[in-house]
Amino acid sequence: MNEEEKYFDYSMVPGKILNQNQPINDKEPIISIITGYYNCKNYIKQTAYSILNQTFPYWEWIIINDGSTEEGTKEILEEIASLDHRIKIFNEKNQGRIKTRDTAIKKAKCDLLFILDADDVIDKTMLECSYWTLKTNPKASWVYADLVNFDGQEFLWKQIFNIETEKKENIIPVCSLIKKEVLLEVGGYGAVDEDVHEDWHLWLRMLEKGYFPIRMNYYGFWYRKKKEGGILDSINKDKKKDQHAKEEIAKQAKKIKEEVYAIQFPTTTKSNYDSYPYTFSWDRKPINKKGEKIRLLFIFPWFVVGGADKFNLDLIERLDKDKFDITVVTTETSNYVWRQKIEKCAEVFDLTSFLHRQDWPAFIHYIIQSRNIDIAMLSNSYFGFYVIPWLKSEFPGVIFTDYLHSANWGWRNGEYPRDSIAIDGFLDRTYTCTKNLREVMKQKMNRTIDNVKTVYIGVDEEQFDSNKVEISHNQDLYKQRDKLKDKKVILFLCRISEEKRPILMVKILKKILEKNKNVLLMVVGNGPVLKEMKDTAKKEKIDENVIFFGMQNNVKPFYKVADVSVICSLVEGLTITTYEALAMGIPVVTADVGGQKELVDNTCGRVVKNMQTAEDGMYNRNYSEEEINRYVNAIEEVLKDKNIKNNCRKKILDGYTVNNMVGNFEKEFEEFVKKGTNVDSKSIVNKDLYKQLIVMYNQLDIRNYFPQEGGNYSQNENIRRYKIDRLKGKLWNIPLWRGFIKFLQKTGIMKLLKKAKIKEKLRKII
Repeated sequence: MNEEEKYFDYSMVPGKILNQNQPINDKEPIISIITGYYNCKNYIKQTAYSILNQTFPYWEWIIINDGSTEEGTKEILEEIASLDHRIKIFNEKNQGRIKTRDTAIKKAKCDLLFILDADDVIDKTMLECSYWTLKTNPKASWVYADLVNFDGQEFLWKQIFNIETEKKENIIPVCSLIKKEVLLEVGGYGAVDEDVHEDWHLWLRMLEKGYFPIRMNYYGFWYRKKKEGGILDSINKDKKKDQHAKEEIAKQAKKIKEEVYAIQFPTTTKSNYDSYPYTFSWDRKPINKKGEKIRLLFIFPWFVVGGADKFNLDLIERLDKDKFDITVVTTETSNYVWRQKIEKCAEVFDLTSFLHRQDWPAFIHYIIQSRNIDIAMLSNSYFGFYVIPWLKSEFPGVIFTDYLHSANWGWRNGEYPRDSIAIDGFLDRTYTCTKNLREVMKQKMNRTIDNVKTVYIGVDEEQFDSNKVEISHNQDLYKQRDKLKDKKVILFLCRISEEKRPILMVKILKKILEKNKNVLLMVVGNGPVLKEMKDTAKKEKIDENVIFFGMQNNVKPFYKVADVSVICSLVEGLTITTYEALAMGIPVVTADVGGQKELVDNTCGRVVKNMQTAEDGMYNRNYSEEEINRYVNAIEEVLKDKNIKNNCRKKILDGYTVNNMVGNFEKEFEEFVKKGTNVDSKSIVNKDLYKQLIVMYNQLDIRNYFPQEGGNYSQNENIRRYKIDRLKGKLWNIPLWRGFIKFLQKTGIMKLLKKAKIKEKLRKII
């Protein structure tokens, strides 16, 4: 099971409830939604709600009642029609699903047709993402998304488009946005009979003509996989029909003589990195009225599991939805891990999943315009820092802010705080998670604009309450209960990466075990150094005293059984694990990095002075005995202190809860809307410079994506290039690899490697 499947919540089926969206009466519709209806009264209302909840309201919905025989058909369709003036019901004699679709197409006003069956549902951004990806790729003919199978069977469907595969197996969902002129040119759906897989046959006919699709890399379509089966199952079970269908498909597949390539996000697309930012031609009214609520735009990198991401999640989940409407855009490719949690309370657009890089600024511009955005907050999005100056020049009245977690001196001489200082003249406020970081920016980075404010992240003291947690809540941990019994348990919970110094943690444990064999280390988390940590524990012959639990969705039971939590990092802001451990009554032994000592003191743990720094120690495994002993002594002191646990939770309750954090932001946001921006409009007039900043970012961040449609590469070559790109993306997340590449570039070795065509040789190997 991969990370997406592990975290995916199938209960979040779109259309369960109807949101309170106001119908838009602004010009003609842009998309005609096409649905054939036959005996689907148990499902059509959920389909309707998923359409009515769309973030893109410029549609009409054509429903053709194909002579349904089910009792209550008239009543349910009348109820659906009464929901919105954009819904149009047409009652016809029974003519079958294929002719029904063609009938609906004839009645459609729009040039773009969205095909949706009466028992399926779509994510609330499906129409908007489909429209803009097709708009920004005008040569493409249709667009589809990855899909979720639900109801009778639950599984995720994500397939890279490959024309040879499509000839043998239909990997393109029926739910797609199609250009009407193309669909009609190839004969519509009625070019085949009822016993053929009509959507598959349609795709093959379009591919025969050289038309190509766009595959969006997100789960936009939910396909109802009923236990009793559907039309396709009935065809497959009938030998005659199945044979006929296969013959027709094979006959059509043979007509495809040329290679056809899809545009696929995020890694199989080629961006124009020299492109200046532009704006979409969009003259429609905003979808909400100014002043109804405070409209917030958050720009984040992704939805992974981590402390900074937990802050994002806590803030968005807890903001008062009666006061705030929220839109989130993300700028780094990632899995679905926490996306659904954000989607519960915000509209979400992962730019990497449906847009080329050169179109990102235009889309964010469109979001600000179409949503009447009041305040934009940026956190940890590298791209975001480059786009904000231009956005501020386009929307001088919008408040722009950022939130910073830590300074990493091992990357770009300070990382995001440096970026914040570079654009501080465009920001009304910079927030930091610690006072230490605020002082670092002022004293060591020379931030001159004094608009930096500290807002601590906090923790949910109700959730992280040891009295309310049982270890049986986590089966992985529960299975180890006998091994943990009567042991002193050290918890090491983090991403197992270089800056966390997991190998040092192993050395510390070894030293402790020399004095006390009754100690056990729990390692919770995954990361690039996990294997090395396991190997080191085995090499040091202490692996019997270490349990590796991997990534965990619910970490509270691990705090429950721990006696102390250890953080020996070289880089931190103020870790969420520190807040969580203290709330659970667990003392913390932490490195003196970032703002850790603003929360941890001798009443609730120990702060240890590191002897390495991020600049000189990130990859240095030669830990001094003195530093190891410092941690050993601190851990032993805490384990012997019988009263320390009583102080830990009190520390949190005295002012470090997540509700305090959210309350602070709500006051800040309301004050900003009341007073307006403090940024001088005279200082944001150099638009050419701001545009060039975005071009510079793109040039520095070129990912060498392989060509799209019409390229000179075979499909197998494209797949190899895709694999290489995935590998490069994973490697680039490792600081040591980034440093190695920079070394090759500075020394000129990279040029020599390119001349030797090392890349081409690697492709052949893969």
